[in-house]
Amino acid sequence: MTQSQKPDPNRRYSSEEVADIIRLSLQEESRRSGDALLNYDELVTIAKDVGVSPEQVDRAVYMLQEEQQTRDKERSLWLRFKAHVLAFAAVNILLVSINLLSGSDTFWAMYVVFGWGLFVLGHYAGLRYAPQFVEMATQRTRNMMDLGYQSSEGGAEQVLFTTSDAMGMTETSGMIRLEDHKLIVEYQTIDAIMGLVKSAVKTLEIPLDKLTSVRIDQRLWSADLVLQGKTMGALSNLPGTSRGQLRVKLNRQSVNAAKMLVSDIGN
Repeated sequence: MTQSQKPDPNRRYSSEEVADIIRLSLQEESRRSGDALLNYDELVTIAKDVGVSPEQVDRAVYMLQEEQQTRDKERSLWLRFKAHVLAFAAVNILLVSINLLSGSDTFWAMYVVFGWGLFVLGHYAGLRYAPQFVEMATQRTRNMMDLGYQSSEGGAEQVLFTTSDAMGMTETSGMIRLEDHKLIVEYQTIDAIMGLVKSAVKTLEIPLDKLTSVRIDQRLWSADLVLQGKTMGALSNLPGTSRGQLRVKLNRQSVNAAKMLVSDIGN
């Protein structure tokens, strides 16, 4: 079809065709305007034009973020494994060389190669086969998160979040709600290296009088909920707490519920 030809106005397009047409149109527009990016309001406006509600957009953005985080985490895990293999090869080549050049009657380097090799094999097996077990191990957390999402749609102030430690060794997922002048935090910690569940679901109650402030730091595609305790140890039982402050990343569909939570605490 040439640019002068017009499409049939009576033709009906499937959802897949609509998505492809919009994607190709945006690609052409980005080339004209120097790869300009859309903000959230513009994204919602475009979605409304094709009959997609803001709630569906929020859910789609959340799913996209989850997919991106999964890909990034998988890439990071394999990079760590490659670094492990390189360290294994370099150190053991050095040890074998020393063993051979020293003229020792005992090939003692074999014990290091064999012992360390078992750890390397275990590391590889964890990356290669663990996803199936991770899916099973984290199902309870996903059910908890989905339940919170459904509750938030029904009006309950369930705030879903994720956070990780400074070293990136563990990742915590959970939910926060307000009950009887207390913040109820339910969470589960997962080993970010191997992806296996590290703890059962835990519940912690935080009286509001132990907090000095609760706020939301809004970004373009994400938002953080920040809890500041009155003392250094006020939030010490929660993973990710530093200097009496807890900063967690809000799930996209929980931003509005978090704003309501902050408003209720302020009142």
